[in-house]
Amino acid sequence: MLVILTILAVAITDLIGLLQARLTGKAVLFIELGWWVVLTVISAIWVRPDGWIGAVAALIAAAWFYTAQRMDGTTHPERAPSPQYAWSSVGLIVVIAGFAWLDVAVLATPVPSGLLWLALALFLTQTGNRITRAVLLLSGRPIGDDGKAAGAVPASRLKGGRVIGPLERIFIMVLTVVGASHVVAALMAAKGIVRFPEISAEARRDDPTAETGTKAEEFLVGSLASWGLAGGAGLLAWLL
Repeated sequence: MLVILTILAVAITDLIGLLQARLTGKAVLFIELGWWVVLTVISAIWVRPDGWIGAVAALIAAAWFYTAQRMDGTTHPERAPSPQYAWSSVGLIVVIAGFAWLDVAVLATPVPSGLLWLALALFLTQTGNRITRAVLLLSGRPIGDDGKAAGAVPASRLKGGRVIGPLERIFIMVLTVVGASHVVAALMAAKGIVRFPEISAEARRDDPTAETGTKAEEFLVGSLASWGLAGGAGLLAWLL
């Protein structure tokens, strides 16, 4: 239950963060605080005898909120995204892996299947996009035309890139759980075929000063990060 509540806390924290396009920063912060308090109280009442796990999950979500804001450049829009804070995504994955081990080997608290799938699906949406963006930042590559990643598809001009990435991750997670590895392989191959013309066009550029291989590297790094998250979510679902 600890790992699932942590994943759910982080996922909803990131989804609430999307309201910043419509609300003020203070309003979003109050909503976030309300969500962390609600999670802590509900867990204290519902999860027995490990009611403390809600507070732990809320603390992890709060730490992720503040570091992700700085990674994205949300707190200072005039600044480029910071690779320094992108390491927080690595820390988040390590914490989730550690909590998964505690859940399986020590706590062994039963997890409702509905809550499990809800938490994993939500985590693979906006949080998945942020972690993929962080991996691209750590790779040292420019991300997107505006300095930020457009989701799981690196440097994509498609406006739906922020939606395609989460759908792809959820799809791969489900296929991993049901054992349809051949469908996963076909999906990965199809994505490579779709992006091949763009990568080939970059290689044929006549400008000798332009960097070549950038699109291919961004595609490989972003795709592997995105697929890794999906596979990890599928493994966690299988373990729990």
